[in-house]
Amino acid sequence: MTTELRRTVTRRTAQPCDHRRKRIVVALEPGDVITFREERSRKRFSAPLCRVFRQVVLWNVDAERAAKKKAKCR
Repeated sequence: MTTELRRTVTRRTAQPCDHRRKRIVVALEPGDVITFREERSRKRFSAPLCRVFRQVVLWNVDAERAAKKKAKCR
């Protein structure tokens, strides 16, 4: 059973994500918004969860198509 998102849930990644060696802080906020920021930074990047979900689905579909195309060419 899942729980409605009524309060902000904030988590930090386990590993640094890029050349700057900073971890990413992710917050799930009420109103179905996801917010990212670098650790020790104030600059936030937010998007509606539905848009992020759709983009991730598109990336996965594109990767599957590329893998099938590569397998077909062999």
